[in-house]
Amino acid sequence: MELDRIDHRILSVLRENADLPNTALAAQVGLSPSACLRRVARLKQEGVIRRIVAVIDPGHLDRKLSAVVTVALDRHGPEYRRDFVTRVKRESAVSQCYMVAGEVSCVVVVQVADMDEYTALADRLFHADSNIKAFTTHWVMSTTKQEISGSVA
Repeated sequence: MELDRIDHRILSVLRENADLPNTALAAQVGLSPSACLRRVARLKQEGVIRRIVAVIDPGHLDRKLSAVVTVALDRHGPEYRRDFVTRVKRESAVSQCYMVAGEVSCVVVVQVADMDEYTALADRLFHADSNIKAFTTHWVMSTTKQEISGSVA
């Protein structure tokens, strides 16, 4: 799907505030409300807009500790990656998981309430998996930038 200038403007506005009423969105991008609604529907149908989500401040939740965990798999075949990804997807404490190229195989972002919860998660997800060669936990001290999606410009 080819995106034009107006599509990019719609995506830029929605990226900042996906809760914006259609009439306000239409006014910001210079379209009639009906044309804007059709454009947004098309962007959703084509998979450009995959989901509309709420960004929740973790400070208001029970899970106040965040960590970025780098994981090195011992074997890298599709079935080994698939097994690990299946287990990661089941863990509610895991908010993000990226398979990467380089010194490690994947990067996992977790939110936990305390060290006991993290220890239990690490035991289930990392220690119990014989295909995990090594993992390193990096505790988040502060968040300086957090974007849900990349630039649309």
